[in-house]
Amino acid sequence: MTRADLRSQAREFAGKIQTLLNQTVADNARVTAGFVGEERMMAVGANLQLRDLSTKPIALLSADKKMRCFLDIQYLLFLEETSDHYMTVKTSYFGVSGSADAKDPFFHYDYERHKAGYTEAHLQVLGENTGLTPIMEVLCAKRKKKSMGELHFPVGGRRFRPALEDVLEFLIDEQLVQPKTGWQSALDRTREEFRDIQLRAAVRQNPDLARDALKGIPEG
Repeated sequence: MTRADLRSQAREFAGKIQTLLNQTVADNARVTAGFVGEERMMAVGANLQLRDLSTKPIALLSADKKMRCFLDIQYLLFLEETSDHYMTVKTSYFGVSGSADAKDPFFHYDYERHKAGYTEAHLQVLGENTGLTPIMEVLCAKRKKKSMGELHFPVGGRRFRPALEDVLEFLIDEQLVQPKTGWQSALDRTREEFRDIQLRAAVRQNPDLARDALKGIPEG
């Protein structure tokens, strides 16, 4: 697989995300892809600016004219160094905020492949907890900041981390977003693709376990 192949797949991936957003929780959402310097990686993001690869959160549909949530989406993609050269996510970020220019989101879901120090897939909630803060001040000596927002809550690891569709469904279920008609089927369709990819990767990494599991399936 060549640099051109990665560009093609990354752009297709960006297009799928853009279509999903506009079918479910947004109007005129824009998601694009661009190469990261001279490296063999592609950035995909919400309102991605190619000159500096910065992103800007997308306005989500709301039942109120004055109050709404905004969603920032960022991916960094590369080619897996195997015989098949799969396009792989190096990092991903889904951040929810109250404006397109907010300095900090309310919360964000992160995935950082091979991250040291804490779990690769995690959730951070930028808030304070009056009971937790004094405990962190005593026990978390190595942390510069000692607030709940600095904690990395694990969310399923590399293979079972939340998909973008899970985050969108959460926002809809909690009434933070006013979805479009047919949103559930749209989310289910693309989420199934994500889970199939993760399952295939898990099978490739654990072929013996997969064979053992299949042995237990009764003949139909």
